[in-house]
Amino acid sequence: MNSSIPATKPQTGPPPRVLIVDDEPTLREMIEDVVRDGIRCRVVCASNLLEARNILITQSIDILIADVNLPDGDGTSLLALLHRHQPTASAIVITGDPTLASAITAIRAGALDFVPKPFTNEQLMDRLRSALDRQARANKADQRFTRLKVAVKRLNESRRLISRKVDLLCNDLVSAYGDLSRQLDDVRTQEGFRKAIAGAKDLEQLLCHAMDWLLREVGYSNVAVYLAGDDGDFQLGAYMKYTLAGDARLTDAVKRVLLPPTAREAVLHTNINTFEKRFTAPEFQLLKNQDLLAVNCTYLGESLASVLFFRDMRSPFTADDEAVVRSISAIFAISLATVVRDPQADDGGASAQESEPDQPPRPRHDPADWWKQGDDSPY
Repeated sequence: MNSSIPATKPQTGPPPRVLIVDDEPTLREMIEDVVRDGIRCRVVCASNLLEARNILITQSIDILIADVNLPDGDGTSLLALLHRHQPTASAIVITGDPTLASAITAIRAGALDFVPKPFTNEQLMDRLRSALDRQARANKADQRFTRLKVAVKRLNESRRLISRKVDLLCNDLVSAYGDLSRQLDDVRTQEGFRKAIAGAKDLEQLLCHAMDWLLREVGYSNVAVYLAGDDGDFQLGAYMKYTLAGDARLTDAVKRVLLPPTAREAVLHTNINTFEKRFTAPEFQLLKNQDLLAVNCTYLGESLASVLFFRDMRSPFTADDEAVVRSISAIFAISLATVVRDPQADDGGASAQESEPDQPPRPRHDPADWWKQGDDSPY
C-alpha cells in the first residue's frame, strides 16, 4: 500500500471511536496505523465476531471497519448490531473476494462503503473521510433535532402557561363582569324603590307604597311588616294577605319565632318547617310548608323594621328575590327614620297646607295607595 496520506481537516470535539474487525493481525495493524496517522481518533480492534459484538454492546463506536470473512462468521452481520446500539454510526466493509452480490448485500445491511482488497492508503482514507463527514452531518442533524425537541417542549410549556393565564384572566373578567352586573342590578333596584316611595307623606303611605313595590318584584305572597317601637319591641305595622289571613294567632307566632333569626341573619331565606319545634301545633298548622324570605332593616346600627314574605314552598323565592330585599333594606330603614322624625309626617303635611290657606288642597291619590284607600287588590 502507498504510505502517502493526504492531510485531513482539523477536527473539533471529542475524537471519533473507530472499531477495526479483521482476523489478520498484520492487516489489522496496518489499517490501525493508517487510521491513526490520517485522523485524530481512538482505535479499537477485534479479531472475530464475538469480540466485535462485545465491543459494540459495551462501547460507543462511530466508525466500523469490518472484514466480510471472519473465522466465526460474516462480518456484515455486525452492521445490524451497530445500528441498533449506535443509530448514527457508519460502517465500511472490506473483503478479499469482492463480487457484485457481496457488495449489494453489504450496502443493504447498512454499510456506507464497500472496499475490495487490496486497497491503497488513499482509498481507505477517502472512504474513512466520507464516513466521518456523514457521521458529522448525522451528529449535527441529531443535535438540531434534539434542540428542536427541547424548543418545542419549552414552547408547549409556555403555551400551556399562557393558556392558564388567559383562562385565569378570562375567569377574572367574567367574575368582574358578573360583580359589575350585580352592582348595576342593585343600583337599578334601589333607584326603582326610591322612586316608588318618594311620594309617601306619612308612615301609613310609606308602608303602602313599599309593600306595593315589593309585591310587584317578588310576586304573590303574604307580607308582614314589623316596626320597632320606642321600647325596642316590634309591633305589627302592616300585613298583606295572599293565602293566609293575618289574625293575631298567626302574626304573634311569626313575631315570636321568625323575627329573632331575621334580626340575627339580616336576610333569612328558608323553609318555615325548619322552625316546627318552636311553634305550637296549631301555629305550625297555619304556617307549615311555607317558604320564608325575611329582611331586617337597620339604620345607623339600629333595627327599625323587619319585612317577612311567605308563600307555599311549591313556589319558592329565588336568589333574585333575595337580592331585591337585601338591596332595599337600608333604603327602607332610612325612609322609616325620616318619616318618623319628620314633624309634618304625623299630620300628613297639614302645616304646609295651613301656611297657604288660599291654595286648594292637592289630590294625593296614588295607585300604590290601594291598600290604604280600601281599593281592590291589583294582584
